[in-house]
Amino acid sequence: MKGPARVAVLGLGDFGYQFACELHRLGHEVLAVDSDQDRVQQILPHVTKAAVADVTDRPALDELGIASFDIATVCVGQRLETAVLLVHHLRRLELPRILVKVANDEQAEIMTLMGATEVVQPDQNAAHDAAMLIHHPRAVSFLELGGGHLIVTARPPSSLVGKAADATPWLDRHGVALLAVWQAGQQNPPLPPAPGDTIAETDLLILAGHIDRLRELRRLR
Repeated sequence: MKGPARVAVLGLGDFGYQFACELHRLGHEVLAVDSDQDRVQQILPHVTKAAVADVTDRPALDELGIASFDIATVCVGQRLETAVLLVHHLRRLELPRILVKVANDEQAEIMTLMGATEVVQPDQNAAHDAAMLIHHPRAVSFLELGGGHLIVTARPPSSLVGKAADATPWLDRHGVALLAVWQAGQQNPPLPPAPGDTIAETDLLILAGHIDRLRELRRLR
């Protein structure tokens, strides 16, 4: 896909509302749809377009031009029957990507069988992310790469403040790569540490390694 995506967000519960606003903030063209007129009016300043419609009504989807969008996201909460019907309509409209918010693994399996290309479990994902941040108390964000390997953005332990930020010793001492240092107030992308650079208390360290080796850094004070 070249450039911003055209995304239809169908259902404006808590997740759908925030999801639509965030996509628009990131520069995508967003159509937000819900049957609640007040909810639609509320989101109107924060998306490209908003419409009041019954998202399970196939003629309404046609009138909104949903078939022309790159992605449709189904965010109708716990209403499994509604989600099933909506995914059925979207499949018949030949949407290239259909993302569905689900509440559990069983719903995820059903939606996948119905033709959803992607499913997301916000509660489960949020719980996992929160647990990971507790597990790595200095971490402020992370990206899982698979096989137990992570990229973690973390605050430096006090024992490293003022020390050289040269990346090489990290591999030897901790089995972790120091990819870059993000300095407070920095506007440019983070860069690998240069010889002579030192770690400041306000820096953020961008680290890569296996979760077991990253766990050992918790012992650093």
